[in-house]
Amino acid sequence: MDQQVIDRRVDTRVGFAAASVHATLRPGCRVRVVDLSQGGALVEGERPLRPGARVHVHVVISTTPFTATARVLRCAVWKVHPTDGVTYRGALQFENRCDPVWEAATRPGANVPVLTMPDAIRKGQGIPAADRAPTRNPRGSSV
Repeated sequence: MDQQVIDRRVDTRVGFAAASVHATLRPGCRVRVVDLSQGGALVEGERPLRPGARVHVHVVISTTPFTATARVLRCAVWKVHPTDGVTYRGALQFENRCDPVWEAATRPGANVPVLTMPDAIRKGQGIPAADRAPTRNPRGSSV
C-alpha cells in the first residue's frame, strides 16, 4: 500500500496497566480499558456493543472514579480463543469531554502526553529580513 495513513484522532490517548483501571458499562457489563482520552475510550469485553447505542460507563482509575455517557462508534470481534471465547473491541465517544480522565491519567507523571508535531510545524518559519517592514512605535517614528 502506497497510501499514507492519517491519524484523525482529536485527543491524545493514554494506555493503562490492567490493574490500574476498571470499567463497567451499564447494566453491569465489565470491560477492559485499552486506552482512554478526554473524548472517549477503547474497550474490550465479552459482549458485543451495538454501534450507535448510548451507554453509561463507570471508570475507576487507581482510586478516582468517574461516570460518563457515551455513544458506541464501532464494535468488532477482536479475538477468538478456544477456551475464553470471543472478545469484542469497541470505541466509545463521550457525550461531554471528561477532564477528570486526563487529570487522573496524568497524575503519576509517567504518562504525561508528549506533543507530537512534525518538525516543520513545531519550529515554524522565520520571516526573511528583506520582507519585513519597519515597525512604528505609537509616536510615529520608525523602530
